[in-house]
Amino acid sequence: MTKQFLVITSNRSTTTTWADRESALQEFMRQLEVRVPNVQILYTTYDDITCTVIDGTVMMRDMRHDIDLAEVAMVHFKNWLFDSEQASMIACYLEHHDITYFNSEVNAGLAWGKISQMVRLAYGSVRVPNTYFAKNRRMRDAFSTNQLPAGFSFPLILKADDGAKGNDNHLIKTPEQATSILDTSTEKHYVVQNFLPNEGDYRFLFFGTYDAPIIFHRKATDGGHLNNTSQGGSGSAVDPQSLPPDYIPLARQAAIILKREISGVDILVDTTDGTAYVLEVNATPAIVTGYDVEHKNKLFAAFLEKQLGLGAAQHD
Repeated sequence: MTKQFLVITSNRSTTTTWADRESALQEFMRQLEVRVPNVQILYTTYDDITCTVIDGTVMMRDMRHDIDLAEVAMVHFKNWLFDSEQASMIACYLEHHDITYFNSEVNAGLAWGKISQMVRLAYGSVRVPNTYFAKNRRMRDAFSTNQLPAGFSFPLILKADDGAKGNDNHLIKTPEQATSILDTSTEKHYVVQNFLPNEGDYRFLFFGTYDAPIIFHRKATDGGHLNNTSQGGSGSAVDPQSLPPDYIPLARQAAIILKREISGVDILVDTTDGTAYVLEVNATPAIVTGYDVEHKNKLFAAFLEKQLGLGAAQHD
């Protein structure tokens, strides 16, 4: 039985052009196949790997060979310095499927971007929106050829994988809208999610996941889709007792999975069926600015006291 060994590398051109590197790689692989019988040696690039999270199930595909990464026997990560987060996410997927990979240092648990968070939260059994990720060129191809994965339909949310404060976040209703955005942001990579009807979202601000978070509700302006207060959305404090009992444990579980003890967890409730989804775990939430800074300061002071083993102080 022939086994597949996959090399994932970068196609960036720095000191050597990609054409020269690719030629050398192909020759090296040809010689390897001669020396190692019954092994098919393939190579792909980080730009060719796509990822979907559908109903909590993660799938990563190498579009260069149209194979699921879970089908190969072994993977070697090369030149992943400029794709460190994506490489770490791929390693997480391989580990979940018991696929051998090298070097093991690549699985550093990085999850700054949207898709990395969705993958790791889904593996932690946290409900997240269905999400599709591809590098810019392949994402554009998916829209221009109407070949988005099954489970996605307009209207859609197209948002930058590294987006923050609601920036680079678009409600799109046609493929042409999407390709126009991708054409003008060629260095930026995006995720796609179905638009979920909602009445705003909840921010759970944790100073230590063992203590009760500050909770506030954010709502978009009329006609808008962004609930972020930085984008003009309104904010109001929420009494924890007014929420369904599973919301805080859901937010806490998400923060724990991503090892973000000081974080802002965003939960959106789909008004069509009442399902609550974790949108992200923000590792750098607004603490010294934004809504109700005085309350944040008071709870952060209590967090410091507990962590430093100090006696209770007066904060009022």
